[in-house]
Amino acid sequence: MAIESPLFQSAMELLGHSISHYNGNKELDRKLVILHLANAVELILKDLVLDAGKSIYKNPKETITIQGCLSALEDAKVDLPYLNKIELLIDERNALQHRFGSPNELTAIFYMNIAKEFFKSVLRKHYGQDYDELLSQFADETDLVAFRLGEPGNDKELEKLQELAKLHPLGALLSAWTYFEKYLDEFINGLDLKVRNHRPFAMVLASGNTRHYGIDIPKELSNKINEMRKIRNMSAHGKAEPTFGQVKETIDTIESLEKYLNSLDPAEVKARSEKEQMLQWERMRDADEMGELLRMKAIAEAEAEEMKND
Repeated sequence: MAIESPLFQSAMELLGHSISHYNGNKELDRKLVILHLANAVELILKDLVLDAGKSIYKNPKETITIQGCLSALEDAKVDLPYLNKIELLIDERNALQHRFGSPNELTAIFYMNIAKEFFKSVLRKHYGQDYDELLSQFADETDLVAFRLGEPGNDKELEKLQELAKLHPLGALLSAWTYFEKYLDEFINGLDLKVRNHRPFAMVLASGNTRHYGIDIPKELSNKINEMRKIRNMSAHGKAEPTFGQVKETIDTIESLEKYLNSLDPAEVKARSEKEQMLQWERMRDADEMGELLRMKAIAEAEAEEMKND
């Protein structure tokens, strides 16, 4: 498909503008993020309709709506990702156009992440383009640098979130948590532990039951992780805005956990995990045997009582 299309070019320009406003810290910026993202999605859908050989006009003066685009693309068997969430974005835009007020920061983050994944998939599948390479042509370089601070890929980039936290504490906190979950899963998967009922390790940490993974988290570090989790949950559910200090403490805690886990000997961790799971299996077996003994005892007592009554 042609990236020279005016619709495609306009869509990408709007996507670039949305990043500029995403880095802003005013209410108007958050509103413009939603409007620009939704309009960018609408234009790219219309471009896909044209590429499918269909008209985007329902009469000489009016183009089809988003729903008209989706129907036309469905008829043309054009596969699109994240449609349920894209429809939420469009609804949010329509609501903003007909009311006063602006979305909160959490809403702007939510829709930016949706749009990013939508464009990544559509650009790769339908245009043969790389999202990051193409975006650099339409967004200001300074804006892109600030925007990508929220996508840490390693511990050095994680430290850069402290700079982002000065402007967007909530965005920095959620990005740090995403990095935290990804790092933990990669660490555990790298150990190749044979753990039954395997769950994301972030959830295991929250429960405090890490022994069957062969890992004992120091008490002080465990307390910091629990505090970090509380701050993240309060922020993610819109109950509180994190401070710069809380974001900094969160990043410090993640780095401390990384340092501790990376210091462990994988072979020793695996051996402890296997031993702990064997002990757990033996405890379950003993509990089953005890349960069977108690059941048999209850039957015997019932039979003795019955004979006594006879």
